[in-house]
Amino acid sequence: MSATYEQVAEYAGWLNLTGYGIARILGADRLRFLQGQTTNDLRPLVPGTGVHTAFCSPTGHLLSDALILESEESFLLILPPDTYGTITARLSEAIILDDVTIEPLQEGLGLISLQGTASDEMLDELGLEAPPNESLHHHTRLWQKAEVILIRHDRTGFGGVDLLVPYAVMEEFQTALIATACLPIEEPLATVLRYEAGIPAYGVDMNERTLASEMGKPFEASHISYTKGCYVGQEVLMRIHARGHTNRTWVPMRVEGNQLPQRGSPIRTPDRPDAGVITGAVRSPTLDDAILTWGFLRNNYLDGATPLEVLTEPPQPAVLLPSAPRPAKW
Repeated sequence: MSATYEQVAEYAGWLNLTGYGIARILGADRLRFLQGQTTNDLRPLVPGTGVHTAFCSPTGHLLSDALILESEESFLLILPPDTYGTITARLSEAIILDDVTIEPLQEGLGLISLQGTASDEMLDELGLEAPPNESLHHHTRLWQKAEVILIRHDRTGFGGVDLLVPYAVMEEFQTALIATACLPIEEPLATVLRYEAGIPAYGVDMNERTLASEMGKPFEASHISYTKGCYVGQEVLMRIHARGHTNRTWVPMRVEGNQLPQRGSPIRTPDRPDAGVITGAVRSPTLDDAILTWGFLRNNYLDGATPLEVLTEPPQPAVLLPSAPRPAKW
């Protein structure tokens, strides 16, 4: 059995994210080192807090998004499955005379994410105290004598908590969740929830050809600092920021029709056949089961005044939405 949309909206479900990579960054130079590698400012962090961030190429293109959590005498780095090896290899190569050590943790720890309006109550049923309500605030608690790290992280727009669970008790923990009617969220539903919340996925909605600034204002606000010192890609991102915009932006649209557009479907306007491209589409319960798509649209069409059409067969009109239907709390 798996969770339904209604169960997540009214109770909770959980995402199996055990493919994610987890590493601990140690050493006296860890802050200075990571400051030069990531797009967000780590200086305000204190133990128990965290930030969203990204890793960029020198040209400002996205190599990965990431979470960085401040722990006692170390940082925890959480990366998507497809980028973990590349980013940790890049970090290892960048360590020259720095007092920095990268300690892989994914052999012993797995990530699952409890999502839904009753996530905190669900944790209480398991005997776990929910972390503070601010995004990415975290703490460690014992479950069956194993240390579990709980991280406040909304991945669906309904609120939730990530949990770093030792594999020694992972199966038992998942069984305990299911025993309380908290069921796994399968990938199709996870995509619906993610798109309704306006959360991009690396390798689907963004990749190494995507400028970080193209991901829109919510992503910029949560992942990029324009006031910190130098980091890889900063010069390009600062130049774009000073200019005021990119050429395109990742935005939500409602498609008027019955056919789900495929990833890569072009968006056209009356004056331009290549006005944009779709990165994904779902049927959205929040939009009364209408088709919700996200994609890159050229900025001169963001005022919503120009008719849009997705090139499916047959073509379908699209309407720009002002924001995600149910935005996540970054």
